[in-house]
Amino acid sequence: MNILEAYKFCPICGSKHFVQKGSNKLCCEACGYELYLNPKIGAVAMIEDENGRLLAVRRSKDPAKGTWHLPGGFAEVEETIEDAVKREVKEELNIDVEITSYLFSIPNHYQYKGIEGYPLDFFMLCKIKDMSNILVDTSENSEYSFMPLSEINVEEFGLPSIRAGIRRYIELKKKA
Repeated sequence: MNILEAYKFCPICGSKHFVQKGSNKLCCEACGYELYLNPKIGAVAMIEDENGRLLAVRRSKDPAKGTWHLPGGFAEVEETIEDAVKREVKEELNIDVEITSYLFSIPNHYQYKGIEGYPLDFFMLCKIKDMSNILVDTSENSEYSFMPLSEINVEEFGLPSIRAGIRRYIELKKKA
């Protein structure tokens, strides 16, 4: 289900006359409020170790439970994408990273509990400051692995934008 279909009433005045206008907007015919469908901002960490292996985590919850993923998550209100990457990596793996560069962004979509989500994922190249305290937060991921780029099976990664991001990253590395 498109998230716009989930809204039955205007969040401002409560009117039932909250109707879809186009593919990404709801309008209240009573008070004039407009609600736009905008992407959530995703923060993705591309972390290579000193041997050029990419750090991946295995998801322990949906969407894409049981598949490989890259550390990351959604930016919070009033948080920069850089801060979101650092926070998410710290939460998921208990490590601090330094962002060395912005790589690219890729639009994503997936269903979560029957509703379509439309994140826009920002990929950041990171390096680990100190790996001595790495610890997987099992509420999000079940394990981690450092994967040589030449041995990565992109199809084992569950979310479309992550697969596309890994493919793009591997191509960038080949050109470097």
